[in-house]
Amino acid sequence: MAAARDYYQILGVSKNASKEEIKKAYRSLARKYHPDLNPDDKGAEEKFKELQEAHEVLSDEEKRKTYDMFGSAEFRPGGQTTWKRAGDPGGGNYQYTYSSQDFPGFEGIFKDIFGFGGAGRGPGRGSGDAFRDIFSSTSRGKAAKGKDLEYQIEIDFDTAIKGGVRDITISRQKLNNVSTEKLSVKIPPGVATGSKIRVQGKGESGGRGEKGDLYLRISVKPHPIFKRKQDDIYLELPVTFYEAALGKQVEVPTIDGIAKVSIPSGVQNGTKLRLKGKGVQNIKSKARGDQYVVVKIVMPDNISESDKEIFEKLAESTPYDPRTKFSKYMKQIR
Repeated sequence: MAAARDYYQILGVSKNASKEEIKKAYRSLARKYHPDLNPDDKGAEEKFKELQEAHEVLSDEEKRKTYDMFGSAEFRPGGQTTWKRAGDPGGGNYQYTYSSQDFPGFEGIFKDIFGFGGAGRGPGRGSGDAFRDIFSSTSRGKAAKGKDLEYQIEIDFDTAIKGGVRDITISRQKLNNVSTEKLSVKIPPGVATGSKIRVQGKGESGGRGEKGDLYLRISVKPHPIFKRKQDDIYLELPVTFYEAALGKQVEVPTIDGIAKVSIPSGVQNGTKLRLKGKGVQNIKSKARGDQYVVVKIVMPDNISESDKEIFEKLAESTPYDPRTKFSKYMKQIR
């Protein structure tokens, strides 16, 4: 008599396990030890046969009762199950040859797990189809997709703001050599340093699967006069002290061209003048930010003696002390 086997231990479940727990354990282990996933591993093939034997008994209430009373020797098969792998050049067809005399109820197990029954391949449904259903997480999807590629490209400020097209050359690993490809990539308006542009299907090849994607990480060259903060643009505007005192309308550059801005009389240094809608288009919402013109009051490089006399008269006629807020503290420290 053959040695008894512990079917519960083979499936890794307790003796009080429910039918669903037994089925779940069997499915999990069947994926791991199936001969077609371990073609050169005799140990895996034997393990898979043990799993089938254990499941065939424990999933049947009457057989399970008998097993619990007498052990596994009552259920040991007299014959052997043989597995044949018949693959076409695409590797998608699998064939299983077995005898229903080896394991009573064996056909029901195959129908339950793989979706077909009978000796060999089932009618109306290739075994490769059933295999893809149960092993989809390992034989397809991410495992079949090629690797993504990532490149960093530098673009000028205007292209980042308005969008454009950038020609690049990328390298991919192909068989035993490195291949290159020239691409024209569309740059959407509003990208910034750190933005990523995805170019679908331009990554590494996945063999028989789909290609990975290409990701372009953007670096934007600084602009000589504009500074960008999110979707707003800042421009520092130098004004003379008499323009600040009298007020004036001046022309300023924007990303759309020339615009006019009014400097109010008595404007203070650092004042921000807003040009609505003259900023960057948001890459998601498509709404535009603003441009802020920041006033910077500057003095002439040289002041003549006659100009000094004018300033002295102006100071006498319009007494003004911008440091009055220091007065209280100054008295305390004298």
